[in-house]
Amino acid sequence: MAGPTQERIEHYVRMFEQLREASADFEESMCWTVVRPHRARLTVEEVLRRLRGDLDTMTTCRPVDVRYDDDAVFLEQRGDAVIIVGYSVDSDEEDALRRLSQDATVHEVFWLINNFNRLYYAVDGVLVPELDVLCPQDRWGADPDALTDHLDALRDLRDRERGPFPDWETAMATVESLTGLGLDAGWFDRPQLFAKINRR
Repeated sequence: MAGPTQERIEHYVRMFEQLREASADFEESMCWTVVRPHRARLTVEEVLRRLRGDLDTMTTCRPVDVRYDDDAVFLEQRGDAVIIVGYSVDSDEEDALRRLSQDATVHEVFWLINNFNRLYYAVDGVLVPELDVLCPQDRWGADPDALTDHLDALRDLRDRERGPFPDWETAMATVESLTGLGLDAGWFDRPQLFAKINRR
């Protein structure tokens, strides 16, 4: 099977079970983005500027301690890449992805409480594919089929007649399989860089 293994999907099922005890907000609405530069190391500060964030608002706190806030993000430097986690997406998400993906590759998944969702892959300011996690056959972008070989788990989930239906968990495991970077419940319980965005 191309894409994530069942073991990694189960990892995210357990993560949300643990998070549910501390904060239900992330299970209802979440945006997770991985930005990886093509060459030089990309800094958290540069990513925050691309998100029209305010460097003066940057502090640290535990994600589980912050309630839903459209304009708040948590950031982590991982090697040359930067991870961004928030409760919502930028009000103009395609523009934000174009800015984030300048001289970089971006993988992002988000969902909202009403089940509106997307999985994005952007490179050098171009949205390559954009797809609906719940209907992965529905794809748009410059090359809608670019991630086809990585979507087996999402397609299998879509074709199931009976539950369980770990949709967001499978989407997160898919992003992990594409980027080699992941999250766990402990990440949300540890202090992370925190900042406000959409300031301009």
